[in-house]
Amino acid sequence: MRLIAALLALTLVAIGVGALAGLQLFASAERIADAKKNAPAPPIASSYAGSARLRKLSPIVTNLAAPANNWARVEASMVFDGISEEDAGILAAHISEDIVIYLRSATAAQFEGARGLQHLRDDLSERASVRSSGKVRELIIETLVIQ
Repeated sequence: MRLIAALLALTLVAIGVGALAGLQLFASAERIADAKKNAPAPPIASSYAGSARLRKLSPIVTNLAAPANNWARVEASMVFDGISEEDAGILAAHISEDIVIYLRSATAAQFEGARGLQHLRDDLSERASVRSSGKVRELIIETLVIQ
């Protein structure tokens, strides 16, 4: 009987301590949430210089090397620096041609998974950088559809 009474007392003490700890945690979480809500958002740091601009390339649709019935559609943008808007338009056309040439020599299996997409992005960015003599900083793939 004493054992049951001791276990009951310990259970009640544990419930009380747990309730107090829960209330303390809830109050501190509420204070932190209010502080974050009222604090101003930190500015987002850009990895590009102030003169960098973005130009959207026209959508590219072409067939792949293998299998012959697979087609790819790519929408991309280029981040460039130090080029006039006219030259950027000409450069965008040349980069689009390079993308078509690259895709026609590739297979659908090369683009499978995250690693394949990363390799595609790196290869196309490198080609764009070489084509522009380093004035294109990055080629951003917005959409890639293979069917």
